[in-house]
Amino acid sequence: MSIDIQNICKQFGAFTALNDVSLHIPEGELVALLGPSGCGKTSLLRIIAGLDHADSGRIALHGQDRTDQHIKHRGVGFVFQHYALFRHMTIFENVAFGLRAKPRRQRPSTRAIREKVDQLLELVQLGWLGDRYPDQLSGGQRQRIALARALAVEPRVLLLDEPFGALDANVRKDLRRWLRNLHRNLDVTSLFVTHDQEEAMEVASRIVVMNNGRVEQTGSPASVYEHPATPFVSRFMGSVNLFQGRVRDGRIDLGHWQLPLAEPCADTDAITVFVRPHEAELTRRDDAGLPEVRVQHIVPVGSVARLELKLAGDTGDQPIQVEIPQRECETMSIANGDRLFLRLLRVRLFPARAAAS
Repeated sequence: MSIDIQNICKQFGAFTALNDVSLHIPEGELVALLGPSGCGKTSLLRIIAGLDHADSGRIALHGQDRTDQHIKHRGVGFVFQHYALFRHMTIFENVAFGLRAKPRRQRPSTRAIREKVDQLLELVQLGWLGDRYPDQLSGGQRQRIALARALAVEPRVLLLDEPFGALDANVRKDLRRWLRNLHRNLDVTSLFVTHDQEEAMEVASRIVVMNNGRVEQTGSPASVYEHPATPFVSRFMGSVNLFQGRVRDGRIDLGHWQLPLAEPCADTDAITVFVRPHEAELTRRDDAGLPEVRVQHIVPVGSVARLELKLAGDTGDQPIQVEIPQRECETMSIANGDRLFLRLLRVRLFPARAAAS
């Protein structure tokens, strides 16, 4: 079932939660709503579900206007961050709840409910826990049961609000992989809210980046990361170094050094250059025009070494972050206090005014 979101606006008093948001989510996609706290992503999810109502705009599911339709008629499954399981019910009864709550004419038989619940518990790989209670399960297990309960009513749309936010890092990583694999076997359009960039990149087929109640950019994980449309997206999608400069005579003038432009660009007096830590390299050779840096701190993280550097003569507090292979760091025998030279391999330019917003 496709989802069409048209010109949705939502106010909470003087606070604008959603400001003219429009999106099309094709049938069968697994999409991440990504953004910082307060950007409007959960409000949008709840409006799609029918848990909240927009001040204006339209929600259509599979081409049918559902804006004013009650949640129970939308065919939507909702998974909350904190599971919302019934403590007094067994796991089996939690999963069966939505089926038993159907109107009498639509309610499956007792045997059909048992078969369906057993099937779902096997699907989420927890078939052996049916007679236990939520308090007897781990956080990761409870989240999978919450997902099974949402799937029991066979929704055409599955909405997940920070589904792994209450779990520790290792459990989150396992469940991301599990959810991605599960989605391949389900004919259901899925939309999940997260503020975790890595989670969105790893799980989703498409990412919607939100900020201040608006959509900043949509696209595949790779396209949003590699080609950010705005300074906000560039900063939010991972670590980034910022340099202030200008464009003169086909080159980027950063004061400390000059950089060639990959594409033609008109001269301008105020630009901000964005460089990701892995898009730079270090050398011990004094190549002409390369700035000198001093190594302040080295953090080995598996196969990668993260270095904090300071430009020679720079008295500011903000270091330059560079990531290089750990093997390269060892081969060069880089140590704290070393003087090296920095080369930027790829840069992204934004007007200084836009970058500051």
